[in-house]
This record gives sequence, structure tokens and C-alpha cells, in this order.
Amino acid sequence: MYLLIMKTLRLLPIAFLFLFSSSLLAQVSGSPREFETTTEMYNQIRRMLNTKEKVPYEIDWDNVKGSPYLNEKYKLAKFYIGDKSYGNIMMRFNTYTSEIELLPEEGEEIGALMKLDGSRILFENKTLALFNYTNEDGEATKGYFLVLNKADNIKLLLRKKCVFSPNEKALTANQADRAAKFTQYDYFYIVKDGEFFEVNPKKKDVMKVFPDKKNEIKAYIKSERLKLKNQQDFAKLVDYIASISTEESN
Repeated sequence: MYLLIMKTLRLLPIAFLFLFSSSLLAQVSGSPREFETTTEMYNQIRRMLNTKEKVPYEIDWDNVKGSPYLNEKYKLAKFYIGDKSYGNIMMRFNTYTSEIELLPEEGEEIGALMKLDGSRILFENKTLALFNYTNEDGEATKGYFLVLNKADNIKLLLRKKCVFSPNEKALTANQADRAAKFTQYDYFYIVKDGEFFEVNPKKKDVMKVFPDKKNEIKAYIKSERLKLKNQQDFAKLVDYIASISTEESN
């Protein structure tokens, strides 16, 4: 059944949530301990699923390379809206649609959680949080980012963008057909005072965001022997910048 679902999974354009009534929030506002059974908790979460469109774009999973998923297998995660926990879910992150997909019950199509402001997913020591940002086309949108550092005042985020390339037939006998494929790309952002700054994992890019801390950034990278292409080192630098920024404001 799992393989059948995988082969028939339909990838859709992201369905953005323009209106979200207070009545729906009221339906899911209870904390997990207020629900009597696991089934009731699950049903509360399922009320926050997106409705799939009628005419989806189908993928031939037998003839496609790569994957749109951060992890192919569903992972156990904790689901939060703000500081309120809604318990555990089995999910996987679709980087092509930027959606959190829930493990479907038998016979059901895969559903995705609505993009609710303040929502986040915790799994395997990772945090996947929803943010409002401006995309490459200058449009305001919502998307999930991996939160790489610990500081609250300055954040280092990673956006996994996935591009789908359809299959192409060879133009000549000397060429080979090109299979359809998914390709994932990493985009890093530093969030300071609510503003998003797209950066490469390079010292000069970080210093452009914090021009008044160039000397401290250079010294810290040198003393700690940081390699910013390593995500842990990059996060360590941003946490350091956040700490000295906090000290200056106090």
C-alpha cells in the first residue's frame, strides 16, 4: 500500500491560506492533555489539512530521479502553534510544495497542514518553522525554513527549494533522453529585526548584514577556525553575533 501511495502521489501548486477564521482556531485551541484519546487529538490536527485541488499534476515516480522530500520516510514530530503543543504527528516535508504532509490513513490521499502563522515542527533535533517572506518574484508568501541556530533575536534559516525538470527526448541519435528529476537547492537567510537577508555561507556576506561588527566577525571566525560552509559553524557564528548584539543593547 505504501508503494502504491508513493507512485500515485500528486504534487500540486502550493495552496496559500488567505483567510483563516477564528472559529477554526477555536476548534483546535485545546492543549493535548484536554483531549481524552489519541484519536481525538489526531482528528483535531486533521482539521488543519489543506484541501487538494481537482486537477493535480501527476508525477511518474518510476521514471524520475531525485526526490522532493527532505526525508523520504515519515518522521515522528511534535507540532506547535506558537507555544501550544498539538502532540505528535507522523510527517515528512515536501520541499517542492513547501508543505508538511501527514501520513495518510489507508485509502486516503496525502494531506498537507495548512500554513498557519506561528506553526513549527520539531523532529530529530531539527526545527522546521513557518515564516512570512518575499520570494524571488517579489511576492509575499509563506514557507517553511529549517532554523539552524539557537538565538531568538537573530535567526539563521535554511530554505530548501526544489525544482522539477520534466523529461526531455533526445534531439539527435547521438544524444540520450534526459530523465525527469527533482533538484534541491539551499538558500540561507539571516533574520534581523524582522527583515530577511539572503546570504551565502561566506564571511563577506555576513559582514554586509552586520557592517558595524566586521572586526568581531573576522576575529571570531579566525579564533574558532570556522568553516561557514559547515552549517554548524555558520550557526555558531550567528549565535555569537546575536550574543554580542544582546550585550550592546543591555
